[in-house]
Amino acid sequence: MSKGIFIIMTVLSAIWGIPVACAAPPANLAIILGAAETAFPARIEAARTLGKTVSKEEITALYGFLDRKAGEDPAQPGELCAIKNDVVNSLKMQQVMPPDLAGHLIAMYGDRSHEEAWRDYCVQHLGDIYTTVGDAGIREKVLRVLWSAVDERQGSIPGTGLIALFNLCGQGSVDRARVAAKALSMVRSPAYGEPAKITALQICADLGEQSVLPDARKLAVNGSVPVRISAMASLGALGDKSDEDLMRTTVTSTDIRLKTAARAAIKKINAKIMQPKLLFLKLDARGNLE
Repeated sequence: MSKGIFIIMTVLSAIWGIPVACAAPPANLAIILGAAETAFPARIEAARTLGKTVSKEEITALYGFLDRKAGEDPAQPGELCAIKNDVVNSLKMQQVMPPDLAGHLIAMYGDRSHEEAWRDYCVQHLGDIYTTVGDAGIREKVLRVLWSAVDERQGSIPGTGLIALFNLCGQGSVDRARVAAKALSMVRSPAYGEPAKITALQICADLGEQSVLPDARKLAVNGSVPVRISAMASLGALGDKSDEDLMRTTVTSTDIRLKTAARAAIKKINAKIMQPKLLFLKLDARGNLE
């Protein structure tokens, strides 16, 4: 599309409300690739306004960009990941999502020469697009990647994979019981790092995995601050009146994060205790309690 046509479309959009998002400014691709602009704000804005009808040739160029590693692009590693993340978001929003997007994400996740942060993004995006992938064989490969991610042990990738699987529970071959068992094993295994345990504690709580309670009680007292906060949140969701004493010892903590987490857990536990009592309350004909 010429620059003149794009300007005309922009004017028509302002006058008649015709959406211009269906096509991206011709300079966007060059900006994203760092050929026309190297400043991070301009490049990420170009990625976010890519349009919804990117051509096959442009998509091919973008795949090459997504496969760039630190040192192969003028952006700093963190900025490069952010730009690539928004490029994938734009590709996911195409009028017709590129059918080979999942395959490229799978390949980049499997390439350990990519930064962990980008491989983590790939896992997140694969979880997001799983239900929109039409090819059953590709869907199976996506699931294998997600289960592989939760086996990585260290860093953020295991937690990201677990969240993706949790979000897919009940869809296809993602079984809730298997996800809950995996989350429990992540909490208990010393091989997993803190980021994975923090996420796994929350997934256990969300899936009602009562077996995590003894572990959560230990970690609420002996873990690092982030782990203790996650453990207390799990106790708030799954625990009972007996867990209140443990929480009350933390309410007096000088660490505002721990104090806030303990108070929230106590509030949740008390809400659960009061709920059954409310079921037995009766109202008279005038709506008053009997």
